[in-house]
Amino acid sequence: MFRTTFFVAFFILFMLSCSTSQFAWKTESESDGEEKKQGALLEDFDPLSLNDDDIVVPSAEREYQTGLEERPEQEGIPSEEEGSGGEMVQGYRIQLLATGDEAQAREEKRKAIFNFEESVYLDFESSLYKLRVGDCLTKREAEDLREKAIQRGFRDAWIVRSRVYRQRDGENHR
Repeated sequence: MFRTTFFVAFFILFMLSCSTSQFAWKTESESDGEEKKQGALLEDFDPLSLNDDDIVVPSAEREYQTGLEERPEQEGIPSEEEGSGGEMVQGYRIQLLATGDEAQAREEKRKAIFNFEESVYLDFESSLYKLRVGDCLTKREAEDLREKAIQRGFRDAWIVRSRVYRQRDGENHR
């Protein structure tokens, strides 16, 4: 009998201790005011007053050393030297290579520069380095240049439609 009385008293004491948290003692008006504060915006907050470090995002373009290293061009975004060749028009280029390996693309570009008098372009698009040569305005010019590329060791050369530079009279830019 003593055990059951002790157990019941302990159980009642346990239940009372669980129900008497700090939130249960708040009055209704206090809890309503707190909810309003949580939902309200702090209009006096000024993010410029924070003393945090500014986030510096590095440039997407790599810094290349002068010499043999050159920056890969994106199609449609000419470099300073290419932009001087004339206006951009729809035409054809001969694609010599498409690879994901930047070192291979740069090596093949060096070979192409020595093998062709025409302009050589290395574009990076869709995670591939695309090595292209020429600024052909007609399909016939492109076919002739493709044959020339095959004869010079680029057996997988193919014609692609591209925006090309219409050269001004007497200009042959590289």
